[in-house]
Amino acid sequence: MAERNESTGSAALQGKTGKAYWRSLAELLEGPELREGQDGRGGEDRPDVVSRRSWLKLLGASMALAGASGCSSRPADRIVPYVRTPPEVTPGILRYYATSLELDGFATGILVENHEGRPTKVEGNPEHPASLGATGVHEQASVLALYDQHRARAARRGATPAAWQAFVEQFGGPRGDRGAGLRFILKPTGSPLVADLIGRVLARHPAARFTFYAPARSPHAARGAELAFGAPLQAQRDFRAADVILSLDADFLASMPFSLAYARQFSERRRVGSPAGTMNRLYVIEPGLSPTGSMADHRLRARPSEVPALAAAVAAELLRALGGRPGALPADTLGALGALDPLKARVRAEHRRFVEALARDLARGAAASVVVAGERQPPPVHALAHLMNAALGSERAAWATAATLITAGGAEQELAALADEIRRGGVDTLVILEDNVAYTAPADLELSTLLRAVPSRAYLGLHEDETAASCDWFVPAAHELEAWGDTRAYDGTISMVQPLIEPLFQGRTAAEVLAVFAGEPPIGARELLRGAWRARRGGADFDAFWEDALRRGLVPGSAAPREATALRADGIAAAIGQIAAQAPAPAEVLEVVFSVGANVYDGRFANNPWLLELPDPMTKLTWDNAALLSPATAEALGLESEDVVDLELKGRTVSIPVLVAPGHADGTVSLQLGYGRSGAEVIAAGVGADVYRLRTADAPSFAAGLAVRRRPGEKHPLALTQTHFGLHGRPIALSTSLAVYREHPDFTGAFKGPLPSLLPARVGPAGALEQWAMTIDLTICTGCSSCVVACQAENNVLVVGKEEVLNSREMHWLRIDTYYAGDPRDPEVVHQPMLCQHCEKAPCEYVCPVNATTHSPDGINEMTYNRCVGTRFCSNNCPYKVRRFNWFDYTELHAYNAGLAELQRNPDVTVRERGVMEKCTYCVQRVRRAEIAASIERRSIRPGEVVTACQQACPTRAIQFDSLLHGETEMAAWRGEPRSYVVLHDQGTRPRNVYLARINNKNPELDEP
Repeated sequence: MAERNESTGSAALQGKTGKAYWRSLAELLEGPELREGQDGRGGEDRPDVVSRRSWLKLLGASMALAGASGCSSRPADRIVPYVRTPPEVTPGILRYYATSLELDGFATGILVENHEGRPTKVEGNPEHPASLGATGVHEQASVLALYDQHRARAARRGATPAAWQAFVEQFGGPRGDRGAGLRFILKPTGSPLVADLIGRVLARHPAARFTFYAPARSPHAARGAELAFGAPLQAQRDFRAADVILSLDADFLASMPFSLAYARQFSERRRVGSPAGTMNRLYVIEPGLSPTGSMADHRLRARPSEVPALAAAVAAELLRALGGRPGALPADTLGALGALDPLKARVRAEHRRFVEALARDLARGAAASVVVAGERQPPPVHALAHLMNAALGSERAAWATAATLITAGGAEQELAALADEIRRGGVDTLVILEDNVAYTAPADLELSTLLRAVPSRAYLGLHEDETAASCDWFVPAAHELEAWGDTRAYDGTISMVQPLIEPLFQGRTAAEVLAVFAGEPPIGARELLRGAWRARRGGADFDAFWEDALRRGLVPGSAAPREATALRADGIAAAIGQIAAQAPAPAEVLEVVFSVGANVYDGRFANNPWLLELPDPMTKLTWDNAALLSPATAEALGLESEDVVDLELKGRTVSIPVLVAPGHADGTVSLQLGYGRSGAEVIAAGVGADVYRLRTADAPSFAAGLAVRRRPGEKHPLALTQTHFGLHGRPIALSTSLAVYREHPDFTGAFKGPLPSLLPARVGPAGALEQWAMTIDLTICTGCSSCVVACQAENNVLVVGKEEVLNSREMHWLRIDTYYAGDPRDPEVVHQPMLCQHCEKAPCEYVCPVNATTHSPDGINEMTYNRCVGTRFCSNNCPYKVRRFNWFDYTELHAYNAGLAELQRNPDVTVRERGVMEKCTYCVQRVRRAEIAASIERRSIRPGEVVTACQQACPTRAIQFDSLLHGETEMAAWRGEPRSYVVLHDQGTRPRNVYLARINNKNPELDEP
């Protein structure tokens, strides 16, 4: 298949500098085998059918008739069928409730769409600072995780079903050892309620200890702040105040905490409204291409061990460029900075031009420049980032607050210390709360084996996963959309968690388990939360405060205040000394980079089929992880994509396929965590390789000394969507530099405007009928794919599985095409959302023999499903390749599309059957709903009243949708910009979708050859 031809000889890339645009290394080489099969039709073979679990389907049908009032101030004790419809529920009228989702301790505020007590869709909460109305892929997919049919359904003790009361009786009593053998493992959290309960547990068991662990969270940022300021403060950023940005391996647009807000801030300064406008400039130093790196104006690919020296060199050159005027640096700190100069010698000669030009640009930006370090970088790099921001005077763009994650004070211990205690036999009771440490813990701790040595082990989890298998007590956890609680956003804003539905499987929260050990009466999660807030807030107006906090989903004005900071000379000197003591790895030594999966994260989302089938933002890989290598490294090792290799590090070995990736650092192998699961999550089983087995406590992010051995003759097919459709030499995604745009603002002029046509002009009906259209700005699209999952959730798009993706049969109505230009070692990147263009002269419409695809009076290319007979003439005639055909009944083909998953379905959208064509409809159900509301109120549709799912999810607001009659909207205004164009303009299809070419803000010093 086409996607398998990524297995291109790395040696053949020698001397290739690229066409104007290319989508894969195979296309760059223009092998004839790539062109075969690019029509995306695939074969005709049907994969093995997975039989449905009929009892789950019956459960789903009964649950669909159930109502829940868990989001009201008086929650129901249980879910019951309607006898009388509750007065607050009108069938067919959507209700939204505010709640929050927490990821490794940081909250994102969301609004959850509810159909008669059934959560079906997640949107961002516009009032919440971490969301600003947008969502990421994990937030969008959370609603499907609620209906995961593989969730644990009952508590057990050993292999015997057990009641919650039995758990309370065993663990709720007093202990005679003051808790000396009692240990807890929790995910990082900012929850005031959990902090309060930990205090109550310690009051009762003062010798107990708590461990907070998550593989994606690192203490390096806090330790770097401690070096710089003498306290473990939390760095905050506002990219709206930044003209020049340096990212030191910081993927702040996609994977860092607060990334949704950062993406919005970045885009506000990135979007250039006219040739005379200004925009920010982004520099990125990183090992592998990330979404943030793909947005860079200048990017330097560097091995992980080189980043600290590069940071030191940039700091030295920056201080030189500031000419002795380094902002707010105290005099005693200046004396320690002389040690930076010798570190510049470690920078490779080919990197020095980049470093010097970057430092001068930062200095020119001064207070409007900001430096951000990635979490996985060591503490000295974070300290140098603080140093550079202080030298620049970047107080508006960079400041610090107190840490927002809770701690247990002196009762807190590291995971390695806990493992040592277990080895010594000092732990008799271990309680693990929603933290799959048997799978995610560093391999050298051997925690999965050690757990069995603890006499009493209790685990609260969503699934019977790897940790559950090692514990004698298991209690099902409540999903966050079933739970009561509180948490904090990255900026400290207190965020409320309230349920959208009663727990489907009698799930409990971490707060309820902690309350048992605190000796609290079994009053339930809601009363625990309300009681804690009453004690904290109190006052005669508490009820009003409580209702307002639940309605908003947050406590207004609760963000952490700025902390006064002053650089410490001894800390900066220590940071420089640590960098000087750690030399980069020799060039012949392979380094490895560990990162969480863009979709499955650390493995907690690995059983979510939406996320498994979602193409990776950069590689477009689905249903797998792979060892990413640069073309040069692959050539040196004699490897090609899809070769299976053994990776060995410190005596531990993992087998994994290879994927040769553009823009990757030489001498480095990148591995995504979160795959290779072995618990009871059926969908995740057998997907990818478990690379946690190579990760150790002393090297959780980077390590040197990796050995790579090819397995002769072994290949592993990778389901890549990147090569399903080719460019065929046509200009699809356009980009240029800001300087060229100012000189030639009409550079897209050949790709828009009227063309002669044999088709008659489309005459609309009399009267002011809305004419719907979309505008997409490629300058601010990060390729994050939130829009893809939002479209899937809104429009009941089914999952087809790896075999069907290999056959080019993925069903996503909206895809993100990624284009490269230039040298494959350091390519420029453009992301382009591609969906039905809703052409006014649509080629699909006049070839359909049954009139199933037609044009509506308001400009929407419609699909009438019950007319479609599956000729696929429309798909063959569509030049944009955005129509999807149901080769099978995917609900029957894959069990994960049926059962409880059917409860997620949007009742306003038809679920398509086998033999039917489908594609983007501009969320026509939302359009018609707005029309009905406007008709009832005897008014026209207001500007901004209709928001498509993709538009609503987009963190950067790159997608704008509205009526052409609303000339004051951004959608209409953007279309008038000089850089607007339509894709495949020469086809004369007159799309309603208009794109804005991507503009890069090049530094003239680096833009020259």
